[in-house]
Amino acid sequence: MISFQRPALPATDEIDRYLNRSRAEHWFSNGGPCWRLLRDRLGDRVGAYCLPVASGTAGLMTALAALGAGPGARALLPSFTFIATAQAAVWSGFKPLLADLDPESWHLDPEAVEEVVGSGAAEAVIAVSAFGTPPPPSLRERWEHSCRQAGIPLVVDSAAGFGAVAEDGVAVGAQGDIEVVSFHATKPFAIGEGGAVFTRDRQLHDRLEEIVNFGLRPDRTIGSPRGLNAKMSELHAATALAVLDRLDEILGQRRNTAGALRESASANCSWQRSCERSTWQFLPVALDSPEHRDRLRTACADRVEVRVYYEPLHELAPGRWESVDDLMRTTALHRRLLCLPMANELEPGEQSEIAARLSAA
Repeated sequence: MISFQRPALPATDEIDRYLNRSRAEHWFSNGGPCWRLLRDRLGDRVGAYCLPVASGTAGLMTALAALGAGPGARALLPSFTFIATAQAAVWSGFKPLLADLDPESWHLDPEAVEEVVGSGAAEAVIAVSAFGTPPPPSLRERWEHSCRQAGIPLVVDSAAGFGAVAEDGVAVGAQGDIEVVSFHATKPFAIGEGGAVFTRDRQLHDRLEEIVNFGLRPDRTIGSPRGLNAKMSELHAATALAVLDRLDEILGQRRNTAGALRESASANCSWQRSCERSTWQFLPVALDSPEHRDRLRTACADRVEVRVYYEPLHELAPGRWESVDDLMRTTALHRRLLCLPMANELEPGEQSEIAARLSAA
């Protein structure tokens, strides 16, 4: 069976090259030498202030906590996302308000953002870079314009997207007011557990730093009532530095593999707009009907492990959160979508197995 994902960490000696800095200083958490170097390198790559954190979810919780939700505050977010997006909103004091997706890009519908934000029905927007693909610039600009006009923050959950760059040169990490990425073992930037929070606002960055460290200010007074311990350890920071050294090679391999597989696919298959810029955590393909999707899943059952992402929040937790529309586009895409395997290195025989099923889809 070809595994759906095959996480790979750097070799021990590549990690130790950095971790030896921590050993030399006997400093293994709380902003040690590896953490500081990672912070600087990630920030320089994106062009924003960076805060490495213990996980992508912890980063999203931190980002939303920094906004200071008042009683009854609502956060508009897509139903087409992983459950952690909504969980972080709830933890941070927001009530999720679910919206539909744009049918071509599979990102949060900008018309829904314009309507909801313009009417004052939400106090924050959480957009998602679905499947690690940066949204088309025109779509992202509509999110940003709507939020700026209404004076509310835009947070972008780009869990799998670090290393991706939009058509206009804007890197994942530089979108919205705050952007969060994950370095979980299943992501292309894989370190086991970890993530990072980015912002171009220095004051906001300082507030994020307080929240990550139990809400403590430099003078040891409490600055945030929602402080938590979300600090990244030196071991994870050293691993992240080793991954960063070869990230462009990793993403290049994944994009080449994805490109070859897309070329082999039948006319019944369609793809996310701008997916060539994705980090390709896995290979999401939309079939032209639910029946074709089910036939492809059956064809894969003997040899190729497949998954269905994302389970829409309105179906995963029916009735739990309010929605602003009927979410029909989200439901329709989910019923046609199948995700096939991806890894840093797929063997030629494995690629051939996957390609054969896509070509017959």
